[in-house]
Amino acid sequence: ELIVKEKLGPLYRWHYALWVYWWSLWRSMYSGRSIRRKWRKYDVVKEGQAFLDYGCGTGCFTIPAARIVGKRGQLHALDCFPRQLQIVEKKSREKGLTNVHTILADTKVNLPDESIDVVWMCDVFHEVEEKRLALEDIYRVLREDGCLAIYDGMKKAVLDYTQGLFSLTDRDGKFMKFAKVSR
Repeated sequence: ELIVKEKLGPLYRWHYALWVYWWSLWRSMYSGRSIRRKWRKYDVVKEGQAFLDYGCGTGCFTIPAARIVGKRGQLHALDCFPRQLQIVEKKSREKGLTNVHTILADTKVNLPDESIDVVWMCDVFHEVEEKRLALEDIYRVLREDGCLAIYDGMKKAVLDYTQGLFSLTDRDGKFMKFAKVSR
């Protein structure tokens, strides 16, 4: 983040402010509702689950998912930008959510093997540089009966990169749900 900030200066600050503040407002008010409807329709999030919000941003989906998994569940919010995670932590405190844990990471998840029920990636897959490496690490942390849910415009690329690791079970526009393939 610091290297980018130094190189781009005012442009970076403008883009960052737009992304952090306005994008999250739009996401929570408009498209977030339709995506959460897809969660319900395709039975993605349930009470008591261990949920990983990969590329959580400011927590537009972290907070609703944390409420759904409840006190018996765990919510892991991963992002590569410390400021995003600070916002997630603040929102979690304000909402009284004690099941949200933040992870500062780029590609590696840094969670134990087969410890997660659901991995959620919303509009982040196209941003990941090492896509296959990231998916292999997600495969590692996902439980045998877990699911990977991705919302991204790069549908063809998502299908190409997930090949051999995950099988597509549901698709609805940009929303894709995958099951872990046994190896």
